[in-house]
Amino acid sequence: MSTINRRNLLKTGAGVSAGMYFGAAHAQAAISLNMTSWGAPAEVDAFNQLIAKYKDVKPNVSIRLDIVPSGQYYQQLDTRLAGKQGPDLFRAQYQQIGRYAQSAAAIDVSKYLDAGFGDAFMPSVWQAVSYQGRIHALPHHTDTFALFYNADVLEKLGVEPPKSIDKSWSWAEFIRVAKLMKEKSGFNYPFAMAWQNANAYRWLMYLYQHGGTLLDASLKAPAINNKAGIESIAWTQSWFTEGLVPPNTSLKSTEPTQNLFATGKIGLLLNGDWQIPFIQDQAKFKWGVTYMPRDVAMASDLGGNALAISRDTKNAEAAADFLKFMVNEENMRAFVVKAQLLPVRKSMVEKGVSYDLRPSEMKVFLEQSKTVPEHLVSTVVLPTWGRFNAKLADELELAFTSGQAADATAANIEKHARAMLTT
Repeated sequence: MSTINRRNLLKTGAGVSAGMYFGAAHAQAAISLNMTSWGAPAEVDAFNQLIAKYKDVKPNVSIRLDIVPSGQYYQQLDTRLAGKQGPDLFRAQYQQIGRYAQSAAAIDVSKYLDAGFGDAFMPSVWQAVSYQGRIHALPHHTDTFALFYNADVLEKLGVEPPKSIDKSWSWAEFIRVAKLMKEKSGFNYPFAMAWQNANAYRWLMYLYQHGGTLLDASLKAPAINNKAGIESIAWTQSWFTEGLVPPNTSLKSTEPTQNLFATGKIGLLLNGDWQIPFIQDQAKFKWGVTYMPRDVAMASDLGGNALAISRDTKNAEAAADFLKFMVNEENMRAFVVKAQLLPVRKSMVEKGVSYDLRPSEMKVFLEQSKTVPEHLVSTVVLPTWGRFNAKLADELELAFTSGQAADATAANIEKHARAMLTT
């Protein structure tokens, strides 16, 4: 009886998969890559586990993960790229990929992908990583918003949260519950919205819920200075003027709203699925997650991130191989389950994912992720979105904290949008 060992496998060509990888890798020179990201502890753990797994199949490739605080992330990344000292790989929100593609800071990875590679991904995220018909990053995961609630408080008030998306609260019902919490449960402020650090794009979902859009169908002209736009601004402005949200939770603040919820200072929280591990660990009361409130339509936020290769890398082929490894179905599943995020492969979205932590709540987020409007996606992935977002944050901040009228705010946003669309 012959013994089959690694030498025999290589000699006969019978080795497959990891065995062939192992042999090939040892014939190659050592490669060192560095990747920069931000991330909650669960995300960092998930990245490190997959980097270790990749080392098993590609032992000649070492990957160092650099974690940067989220508030400083893009400033540091842009500084490194401007100095031609960018990392080999970097993580970026879908809303940022367009500008990195336009400036060629994120390289075109199309030549490393098989024909039809993008067919496996949700169209919205594949659109987000595409620029002028070329692919400048690979979709890694998504996340979206839903409504966290203090179940103990709602139970005492006799309020039952919606159990299905078609029964989600209307805007009026949501405000009624919030005011009931303020009046009967002793909250100074009943809820908060996570749009701090100038994440103004998250406000857009309310505009779409009310039937409005920021830009017209062609994405070439502003479309906010109308009844839907003004009323959407006025509604979210009323959260502040009526004392329903803490005044320090506007767009330009840095207040971590998840802390307010987990410590019981507010009873409702509009935030994302990635907060589940933190709230699970910190909250000392019974809580749950239900769907976003709706108006004439349902809409939620396009969240999530892609992985890109910088123009400063000297090992683009090796970096591309790692990106494909990270987004294959097995490894995407491992990442999203560990980090409490949502997949972007069609098959995983259709079949669902089994989460170890709070599976019922993650089911709500997965269902909610299907309500992100296509036009909203097209808007926020424009290469110029970064400039849009900054002006949108400026104007909404004036409305929320300085009393700028809703109609004046809409007119100013329209003016900024028109200027940026023509430059």
